[in-house]
Amino acid sequence: MNEAVAPREPSLRAREWKRFLRGPDQALLDELYVPALSAALRYDRCCAYFSSSVLAAAARGFSGLIARLIALGDAAPRPAVRLIVNEELAEEDVSALLERADTSALEAHLLKRLKAPKDVLEKQRLAMLGWLVKQGLLDVRVGVMRFGEGIVHAKFGLVTDTAGDTLVFNGSGNESAAGLRANYEEIEVSGSWNDVDRFENFRTRFDDLWADNDGAVHTVTLPEAVRLKLIKLAPKQAPTGEPSTALARQRAEMMWRYIAEAPYLKDGAAGCDATAFVEMWPHQRQVVEDTADAWPAGRLLCDEVGMGKTIEAILVLRRLLAGRGVRRVLILLPAGLQIQWQQELREKGGLLFPRFDVFKGLIWPDGREERIEGGLSEALQRERLILSRETARTENSRPTVLAADPWDLVLLDEAHAARRASQVETEFNSATLLLELLRQLQLQRKARSILLLSATPMQTHPWEPWDLLTVLGEGGHWLSEFSIVRDYYRATVAVQSGRCSLPTAKAAAIALALDPAITAPPKKSELNLREPSEIAKTLAFARPSERDAVSSWMRRVSPLARRMHRNTRDSLRRYHEMGLIDRPPARRQVHDELFDFQDAAERGVYEAITRYIERRFAELEGEKPGKGFVMTVYRRRAASSPYALEQSLKRRAEGLRRVAARQSTDLYADAELDPRDRDDLGEFDPSGRVSAALPSDPEVAKRELSDVEGLVEQLLALHGRDSKRDRFYALLRQVTNDGRAVLVFTEYADTMQYLREQLVGHYGKQLGCYSGDGGRRWDGDRWVNLPKDEIARLLQAGALKLLVCTDAASEGLNLQAAGALINFDLPWNPSKVEQRIGRIDRIGQRQPEIHIVNLFLKDSVDERVYAMLRERCGLFEHFVGRMQPVLAAARKILLTPGTDAVNAIRQAAEAVDREPLASETYVASDAAAIQRTASPVAREDLLTALRALNAATGLEAKQVGDQRFRIPGLAGDYAVSEEALDRDEKCIPLTPLSETCAQISTILQRPGEGLPLVTATVARGAFRATEAVWVGAESTAPVRTFAELTRLANSWNGMYPEPRRRRAVEEAAREAAEMRIRAAIERAEQREAAGLSLQAAAARERLLRELGKYLVALGQGTGDLNQLLFQQLKRQDIASRQRLELVRQRLGGGYPEWPAHLLEELSAYDLTVTPNERRGRLIGKELEAALADPRWSVR
Repeated sequence: MNEAVAPREPSLRAREWKRFLRGPDQALLDELYVPALSAALRYDRCCAYFSSSVLAAAARGFSGLIARLIALGDAAPRPAVRLIVNEELAEEDVSALLERADTSALEAHLLKRLKAPKDVLEKQRLAMLGWLVKQGLLDVRVGVMRFGEGIVHAKFGLVTDTAGDTLVFNGSGNESAAGLRANYEEIEVSGSWNDVDRFENFRTRFDDLWADNDGAVHTVTLPEAVRLKLIKLAPKQAPTGEPSTALARQRAEMMWRYIAEAPYLKDGAAGCDATAFVEMWPHQRQVVEDTADAWPAGRLLCDEVGMGKTIEAILVLRRLLAGRGVRRVLILLPAGLQIQWQQELREKGGLLFPRFDVFKGLIWPDGREERIEGGLSEALQRERLILSRETARTENSRPTVLAADPWDLVLLDEAHAARRASQVETEFNSATLLLELLRQLQLQRKARSILLLSATPMQTHPWEPWDLLTVLGEGGHWLSEFSIVRDYYRATVAVQSGRCSLPTAKAAAIALALDPAITAPPKKSELNLREPSEIAKTLAFARPSERDAVSSWMRRVSPLARRMHRNTRDSLRRYHEMGLIDRPPARRQVHDELFDFQDAAERGVYEAITRYIERRFAELEGEKPGKGFVMTVYRRRAASSPYALEQSLKRRAEGLRRVAARQSTDLYADAELDPRDRDDLGEFDPSGRVSAALPSDPEVAKRELSDVEGLVEQLLALHGRDSKRDRFYALLRQVTNDGRAVLVFTEYADTMQYLREQLVGHYGKQLGCYSGDGGRRWDGDRWVNLPKDEIARLLQAGALKLLVCTDAASEGLNLQAAGALINFDLPWNPSKVEQRIGRIDRIGQRQPEIHIVNLFLKDSVDERVYAMLRERCGLFEHFVGRMQPVLAAARKILLTPGTDAVNAIRQAAEAVDREPLASETYVASDAAAIQRTASPVAREDLLTALRALNAATGLEAKQVGDQRFRIPGLAGDYAVSEEALDRDEKCIPLTPLSETCAQISTILQRPGEGLPLVTATVARGAFRATEAVWVGAESTAPVRTFAELTRLANSWNGMYPEPRRRRAVEEAAREAAEMRIRAAIERAEQREAAGLSLQAAAARERLLRELGKYLVALGQGTGDLNQLLFQQLKRQDIASRQRLELVRQRLGGGYPEWPAHLLEELSAYDLTVTPNERRGRLIGKELEAALADPRWSVR
């Protein structure tokens, strides 16, 4: 039997050592410290300053050494490890140390430097040192300069094995406080067996220092207090495993780097959606996909109230801000919606936008105010900004807005406010300040793209949505004259009914043939879309079985349908039928409750008030039309509540007293009206203010004062009797029988206050209110202010059962937790009814039926008007859509006493029925299932990555609440859910679009680490693209999802890929990203140029048409229009000659080409124009208007 062979002692000489090493901590561990110290019997090391990090750096690779020393037991040398560290002392402390061996100052310095470990790696390495000290295997001496200041900068080490061979290393030895993180070092290595001189130099140097034989450096034993503190760090068990956080940290770094780059991947748009704090509904997905993909071609989002337009816009923003061309964003909003939008951007999209306040500067979502010296001009330098449209559109602000750097996207909510100042079909040039601002932003190239939101793109006239399309970039033949649009939709209706004549079809066919964006109709791919005659035959001679499909195609390919998204509650029903949503939208149960005065005294008071109002209205209107409007407001307040009327009469009495006393008075009665109603008062006062219409004669004022004081006395004599309130109580009990929460709406804050005081005794803490002053809730003792989101949360939680609101709550509040609505009074603008109902009838409503109850005085004007609106328009029961112009007519009726309400509304409805464009504007988009792209990252992945930030990585994320985290080194708490953001406005949203994700990745990175995840990013301006590739041991593969990355990272053994191979993969990935960027930029530039070109083309065709009509009006036919133009340019009439010359120059300077379709149109015009119309044309007014077309200013 053979004798057992003793195991060979490990030898330093057995390994081929690289002469020069460089790299981070892990690389040096693998190449030097671990293999060298595993073979060591002794280790001598001269370090830098004494500190926790320096000691930890010195302990690298100790696990193998400790294992050998344990195996040697008592035979192990003591000390086996000798460390020399250095310290700098003041001159007097050095003298004390040298002369009296007083180590107290040194001890104080060293104790101060021996701090608590910064991270787990430092803690583990210090524990090794502590164990070695405790076992007597390690000794430390401290060196101080004998003369002068400074320290010994020599950093070297000697590792000796059992054979006596020694490995020598020295170099940069980065042992700073940040050493274990940065630690990029350059070291030279040699052996005693192949470089004797170098070995002897460093051996002598160390031995002299250790023996205190160096002439410049004095070394002393480590003070006992410091030694004991080091021993306290020793673990109970011998630390034989090499501490390292590299794998955990590196895996976490790759996670966070992938999350930060995910939005910029090829499928990153899906990741933007999946990491928002809201789930998309199917109709929203369709809108978001198209709108984001179409950029910079603008879109008009026109979903019904409550269908989530704001969410759609926010999700579009998330996609575009993720390197898809958008960096600078300006959001223009009605003043009352700014805070709501700011909150929704943060809580739904994780986007932080400041809003501009004239007096406070920039206000951030957490309420923080940022002062800016440059006012609006400085605010507009920000890359993201919310600005009220009221501020932006003013004459003073508009030049500042237009002078700002171009915006990649301008978003306008309630876009129907941008309309013509003169509502006449031929008055295209006319524009309100808001429409003019939009036009200039687009035409001056100050907005690359515009996104418009409105539930009611057509308020009164069919051209309104088409005017909005022009600022989105539509133009060309379609928008050279509105009659083209009108004729097109007449043809669409005619095709569907089977009564489309060839001439009618021809007009529509020309519009289609001149539009390069048109696609072929179904089953007619062979149709020549550039040939009007072929298209016309297809339309005029469509077989009965084809008519619906052809007319649907005509609607679908029109610019309105291409640019506008409109989803309705019927859309939701179709999605429910398709199985894409779990429940259909709620059904509305509408009930009109009539009341009458139950007391003769009460009736007498209101009749007296009515007589006063009617008399004064007639008198004031006799003085000046519109002056009596304030009396109309009093009439409506009288119908609201006795308290509202009493307050109005008291305010008027005060004004009359001041006139009678010859004191100054307020010319306006603004307190009588909600500020939100001012935009609708243009016909009464351009400023949108209500004239108080007080008499100027003190004697007249005294007489009216007597009347008003008498009315107030009669009101007070009722002693609280109120038939309307009593009927309301009964209604409230009925509606709330099943426990549902209720909203009660009134026009006036006075009435809201009256109702809440009447109800607080019964409802207590379950009662809240909301007005222009914000939200409040009764807390048992008093009314406490609450923000909007808290009101909504309390309703959702069931803590609020009744919310009394003014119309301020109809804007921006999402209150679908309520299941019923009572209109205590009805607004004088019926359009607001839908806004009110939209607070509860919106996506997310859980009740299958919602109750809408309207309270009317029997035989009142309101009862008759709203009954007719319900009958003819379906008001209350569904969104009125195409009947929107009827609501505008009803508004005027409600503000004009004496109008025959029923007939006026009937006539308005009949006019809409005759106008096909009204219906076509409100056609719903097709319901379609969108194929979902696999998302590279989801919200759950963020939680996974946060949990990966544990102690082992050196960056530990601590959970401080439900889905709320705190990360060392980063300010604030971070939230990954809407609920967490809603609970704390200071919380910072965490999504892949947050800078925080990249910051975390950077903190976890170390120089020189060639990790297997390659992320190659290319950025050009607002465009950015990333490719993510995993470089495995044998193959490479794109990383498409976070789940894939996690699987690959968890199976990775920590070995870096070969550097050259990794660089080649990175270069290929960067080229792929570069190609994506180039394609995106080219696509955007083409679309932007096309939109501007269409604008110019529309202006040119308009001018050419008007020139043609001018020339035809001369009575010489259309045979040679350019000859006629030549003759006219030689006329004696200087003004006409100059005008025509300007026209010629605008059209290119020569004599224009006359397209066939226009010649045909002019020939038809020549046959139908009347002599008076000819004479009118020759005045040149139409030519002047065409020359002044704003689209000529396109750049």
